[in-house]
Parts: sequence; structure tokens; C-alpha cells
Amino acid sequence: MNLKEQILQKIDQSDIQVGIIGLGYVGLPLAVNFALAGVRVVGFDKSEEKISKIKSAENYIGDLKDEELEEVIANGKLEVSSDYRELANCDAILICVPTPLDVFKKPEMKHIHEACEEIGKYMKTGTFVCLESTTYPTTTEHFILPILTEKSGLKEGADFWLAFSPERVDPGNKEYNTRNTPKVLGALTNDGLEIGKAIYQKAIDSIHTVSSPRVAEMVKILENTYRLVNISLVNELALLCGKMDINIWEVIDAANTKPYGFQAFYPGPGVGGHCIPLDPFYLEHIAKKFGFDLSMIHTAGHINNMMAHRMTIKITSALNRHKKSINGSKILFLGITYKPNIDDTRESPTLKIMDEVANKGGEVFYSDPYVDKTKTEGGLVFKSSSYSADLLKEMDCVAISTNHDQFEADFILENSKLIVDLRNVIKDSSEKVYKL
Repeated sequence: MNLKEQILQKIDQSDIQVGIIGLGYVGLPLAVNFALAGVRVVGFDKSEEKISKIKSAENYIGDLKDEELEEVIANGKLEVSSDYRELANCDAILICVPTPLDVFKKPEMKHIHEACEEIGKYMKTGTFVCLESTTYPTTTEHFILPILTEKSGLKEGADFWLAFSPERVDPGNKEYNTRNTPKVLGALTNDGLEIGKAIYQKAIDSIHTVSSPRVAEMVKILENTYRLVNISLVNELALLCGKMDINIWEVIDAANTKPYGFQAFYPGPGVGGHCIPLDPFYLEHIAKKFGFDLSMIHTAGHINNMMAHRMTIKITSALNRHKKSINGSKILFLGITYKPNIDDTRESPTLKIMDEVANKGGEVFYSDPYVDKTKTEGGLVFKSSSYSADLLKEMDCVAISTNHDQFEADFILENSKLIVDLRNVIKDSSEKVYKL
């Protein structure tokens, strides 16, 4: 029996051990799903705080059910460690580490590089390795493969298999989760594709295979760039409509009555989250290596980057119309997460607006039921204020920056002197309401 037949037999009998490197929004739910399916899982993370919390079944991921984490910790199907030597006992290793951008908007690959060095150092013959972290096309074959080959001394396709499968996590989505969201998978060899599909089918209902890792890598970039371009388009139109005294929300609602050829995207203070604001820069990075200029995507990214500044101008203008200066005014931001009803502040445009307003002399406050305290990119530290009528009445301006369910339009309207509504929470027009 060859290596491929051996691992397929082990997968069929659920007799494999899966290692998952990175226990954040992607890695921990994936680990729990494998463990719930009866697969032994070892999760790895450099954060001792995360390791300690998981061992105590303390859940820090909003979309993960507490009872599911408790179950797999109690039955021993999920173990966690910061000691990468345990990789030697894993039949499959999935990489779910962060891939941020550096200050020059170039992909920061150090987390992937470190993970691959550890894998190459310890992985055994017959291991399936798959990257899930968002990155630029060709990363799997041109960046990861050389590291694994050099460190392990093993040959891909003969001694181990390498693939890419982009994470698809939508925080706060009540309908789609790790298990029922279709998963795209591309491998360097057909054997790797067959093995990878068999492994992932243990934890995920539907696997869609593609011809190569670079196709799978481009799929992830396309999904999020598509959203960035369309959201940037509607944001730019919203700014124009504001100058023309046209309600952009009414325009979108009317356009959305068309049963074909139109999909509604909605404006806001900017795009947040880990993927949509960052993915186009991954694509720009690799496009330049091929001598290709992504002018449309570059423009969409520029529009998104400018939205926070435009929102600061919106707040300043609203205060001016009420004969107030931003300097010395008390300004409350309702919600600082990048989307409603979650605790995720990654790339949140509101944090950038808060920095700008504070730099202009505004006295900044925020209230968010999901985030007790925060630190902005500018290094400012804020603590959430208790949401109340007294708080709203105390403020010179209330900016609705995240449309959490707790923020009710009538309550805000009744108790606020001036409102800048960036999320269309307040539908009715009013002299004290300024819309995006």
C-alpha cells in the first residue's frame, strides 16, 4: 500500500490527526468542526493567552458556540499547544495564520514563513499541507513549496502533498458558517487534490475543486475585490448624491426593484474587516511582477482609503451648520466594529475617523456593546461609554458609525442634538440629521 492509499484509508476510518496553525477567526472554528466530526485535532498558536483560554474551554470567537468548544475539549478531540514538535504526529497540517500588509501596503509574509519553517522541520512523510490564509496568486508554489522542500528534504507529490484552500469566514453571519459554506480547493497534484478533498469533507459539507492552487488563490482575491469595487462605487456615488441633495438610499432601494442585472451594495464610512480592504493590495503586488497595472482596483482602493477622511469632513460640516467647531466639541461614535452585531474591529474605518476627529481637537467618545475598550492606529486608547439618553444628550454630535441592533432610531433621534447617520439607521428626514 503506497502513501496515498495509506492516508486515504486513515481518512476513511477517521484515524487521522489534523494540525491547525493559527487559532483565530478561521483556525479555531475549523479545528472545532473537525473535532466535532470525530477527528483528532491539535491546534497551534504562539499566543499563550489563546492556548490557556482554549484549554479552559473559554471561547473568544463570536461565531463559535460555547457548548461546541466545551464538548471537544472535554472529550479530548481538540488539544492545543505552542510546541510545534507535535506536528510530527499530524497527517494533515492547515495554515490559518494572519497575512497583514506592511506600512507600504505590501503583503507581510513573516507569519506564513515562520509556519512553513516549523512544518518543514517536523512534518513526517505522507503529510498533506494546505494554506488557508489570504494571499496573492502563486504563493503556494513559489513561496511555500521551496521552504517546505528545503526544510524537510522531502519531495512534493511523492513524500507530501501541498494545496491552497481560501478561508471563507463572514463574522456575524447567522446562516453560513464553517461547515455549510462551500470550500474551494486547489492542489499541486491530482493525488493531493483527492487527499485534500477527503480530509476537508470530514468538517465541511461541500468541496469545490479547481485545477491549481493559483486558481484557488485568485478565487479569494476575486470574491473580495468584487465587493470592494462595488462598495467603492456606491460610496463615491453617495458623496456625489450628498452634494446634489439626492438620497442615495432611496436610489439604491429603487434600483433594487429591478429583478435582473442589479445587485444592491450600500454605502458606509469605509470597508473594514481583514479581507476586503486588504485583498486588492495582494493582487496589485503580484500584478506588478507581471508588468500589469490594475487601474480599476487601484482606484477602488483609493476611494475606500479616503472614506474615513470624507466622514470627518461630513462631521465637521454638520457641526459648522449648527454654529459649532469640531475643536472642543463632544462627538460620540455609536459602534466601532466594521459591521453590525459582532466584536471585530479589524480595519474598522470608524477607528480612523476617531483618530482624525481627535487630531482636529474633538473630544471623542464611543459606545459599543461588543467592544469594551479599543486602541486606534494613532495610538489613542478609548473605553466604551454606557449607552443611555443622558450620554446622547451630553454630546454635541452623535455619529452612527455601526448599525448594531441595540441602536434604535427613535431613541437616538429623541435624545440627540445633532446626528451624522453613516448607516441609514434613521429613515425619516430631520433638520438635525445629516446622512451619508
